Amino acid sequence: MSQPNPERFFVYVANSKDGDIGVFHLDARHGALTPQARVAAQDNVMPMALSPDRRRLYAATRGADKRINDYVIDAQSGSLAPRVQTPIESSLAYLCAEPQGRFLLGASYGEHRVSLYGAKDLEDGRGAPLQVIGGIEHAHAVIVSADGRFAYASSLGSDRVLAFALEDVGRLVEIGAVDLGAGFGPRHLRFSPNGDVLYVLSEFRATVAAFARDAATGKLTALHVSPRAPVLAHLNDGFARPSPTDPVQPDPAVLAKLVWAADLHVSPDGRFVYVSERTTSQIVTLRVSQDGALEYVGASATETQPRGFRIDPTGRFLVACGEKSRHVSVYTIDAASGALTLLSRGEGGNGANWVEIVAARA
Repeated sequence: MSQPNPERFFVYVANSKDGDIGVFHLDARHGALTPQARVAAQDNVMPMALSPDRRRLYAATRGADKRINDYVIDAQSGSLAPRVQTPIESSLAYLCAEPQGRFLLGASYGEHRVSLYGAKDLEDGRGAPLQVIGGIEHAHAVIVSADGRFAYASSLGSDRVLAFALEDVGRLVEIGAVDLGAGFGPRHLRFSPNGDVLYVLSEFRATVAAFARDAATGKLTALHVSPRAPVLAHLNDGFARPSPTDPVQPDPAVLAKLVWAADLHVSPDGRFVYVSERTTSQIVTLRVSQDGALEYVGASATETQPRGFRIDPTGRFLVACGEKSRHVSVYTIDAASGALTLLSRGEGGNGANWVEIVAARA
């Protein structure tokens, strides 16, 4: 079997307004990001997820035409071959492939629910979910532990993170929830590399809450909440916004004064946590101290309204896109400080919002 090539990566960017996925090559020797292709999806293509073996890319479309698109990734070229487009019941803000390859899970912000799908069902074009859990106010993300035993979903509207046991038969059983306090607005979730910490991003404050995670029971215990970054001190706390497809939107003059955090990622070595903030178009860097506390390192200007970014598997590069930018940026990550340095930019599409990265096969 071919092995991952740490010198060459494939980068995939969802362009919601163009209804396609941009395919790029990232040359790790020089940091050059080269556009390769634009692959059709549908309008409002947004959350994406990689299969555990990194041979498939899943992309969900939101709005009226709700689907999960399944693409086969060419291991040498990175090209995407459309395989099947499966209609589904929910407009998903988040999509997650369960690490054991059995299921996909999605969170629907506007429909307030989490859906569980069989991976084989979707491959065969059957989109009926195995289970739908409703009543999760503004569900924004759902992720699964590496062993496939537990799932965690953020409820931005109720300021909670719900914990579930994921049974082999394809059923989620709620086992508890943690309350982050009024006005936190939990959005994206990430595990530490060893899975013993769950990080929760506040959309309204751009702070990050850390929870210890018991691998045996799935239970979460509060550890720490990072302070607000000094570069965001002039902004007020945000609030729950309507779905992007809602015809009624808040006053832009009001929104310009509010925190609006979006994406969250952890470096592969677990030493740094990164947050994108859309009002100021910055990526904030946090350091994980020896006692687990998150300390502010700095912030870097990035593409306008950065809804999505991703760190490559080696931890050397961070790739970011912006919903109001037609470019995609590549940053080097300083191994000692975690600081970002802009390395290159590539031309992208309209409404860029999600990034996935796969190492090429040697």
